[in-house]
Amino acid sequence: MSDVGLPCVHCGLCLDTCPTYRLLGTEADSPRGRIYIMEAIDRGELELDAQAATHLSRCLGCLACETACPSGVSFGRRIDEYRPKLAARNGAEGIWKNAAQSVYTNPTLVDAGLRGTAILERLGFGDLRRHVPGLGLLPSSATAAVTAHDHGCDWTVTPLHRSRTHQPLRARLRVALLAGCVGDQMMPQINRDTVEVLQRNGIEVVEMPGQGCCGALALHSGRRDEAVMLARANLEAFARINDVDAFVSSAAGCGAMVRDYAHLLAGTDVEEEAQAFSALCRDICELLVEVGFVAPSKPLIAAGPVAYHDACHLLHARGIAAAPRKVCEAATGAPPIDLGENSLCCGSAGSYNLDHPHLAEQLGRRKASLAKEKSPTTVAVGNVGCMLQIERALALQGVSAAVRHPVQLLAAAYRQSAA
Repeated sequence: MSDVGLPCVHCGLCLDTCPTYRLLGTEADSPRGRIYIMEAIDRGELELDAQAATHLSRCLGCLACETACPSGVSFGRRIDEYRPKLAARNGAEGIWKNAAQSVYTNPTLVDAGLRGTAILERLGFGDLRRHVPGLGLLPSSATAAVTAHDHGCDWTVTPLHRSRTHQPLRARLRVALLAGCVGDQMMPQINRDTVEVLQRNGIEVVEMPGQGCCGALALHSGRRDEAVMLARANLEAFARINDVDAFVSSAAGCGAMVRDYAHLLAGTDVEEEAQAFSALCRDICELLVEVGFVAPSKPLIAAGPVAYHDACHLLHARGIAAAPRKVCEAATGAPPIDLGENSLCCGSAGSYNLDHPHLAEQLGRRKASLAKEKSPTTVAVGNVGCMLQIERALALQGVSAAVRHPVQLLAAAYRQSAA
């Protein structure tokens, strides 16, 4: 295999961190087992038949196994090499999955879905629609349009990037926001809060015209050529901006994907541009802690604890654990508690909750059970996909905790302090 790091020594230390192994208890549904399968296929000892494809496709790509691995095995690289083979083998099933994914990146269809969700909730079918795969992942109408009462201002209707309600305190940094496609459609208030928080800390936010999907959904579904095309388009958008200190993402999955552009585009004519772009990409919480941010004078006072859940693409792909917690602590005046089992994926994993809804629902149910045990008023998590997954899981289990991005908590605390 190419560019997959050190060989697996089959020690098994990854097993307990693998969500599918924890659920199914089968060796073939563990990282070690999947490596056995891929190596056997490469040696010609095994066919990529339906059974082998099932075990490989069940991998969430959460990278928890890489965090646990003492040998530095790049499992993510290995499984990514097999994604196109799995996609080619899936046939009609793959076409259906790709169509389902495209719904979530199509602004018109997302808007129709959100409007339909609001109607169902007004008719009293909110709980029922949560049981429907895909439809159940759409945010509630209350979450999709966080109210002016929550915000204390009209950021929900101010055009993104263009608001100058809060002028920079001083010239510090100049950054561009990676808007993302899914989050910007389903939870646009996160990006608006990101802009507000940056501006309140004297950081200039500039537009990045021409940007689009990061390509993560395409890559993880085996459509590598499409992912490369989307990455190139973002590089072209990057090239039109001058004197930017960083590119900021509020979605852990998108940020991790952009940081991987250097690998995705290695050996191409834009390799150097990809390396420069990747190096400048920062998660919003990572950037705030890196440059220093102003603590709100009046932290939010919650009726109960705020629990933090690590998004896999922050914790495992990027190694970022402390920064989001520091943002939550500054916003609320107290360190967040851990939701529990934070190294285990919630089941979102890009489009996994569309591709394998039953497994994803089981993983989400465990997160809801942990929330029920600890009774937080809010669950904070730094990735929109995780937020959608956990919000659905909480609703299905009757847990009333709100789900918020850490930057949303910080923005709310700034508004409260300024009131």
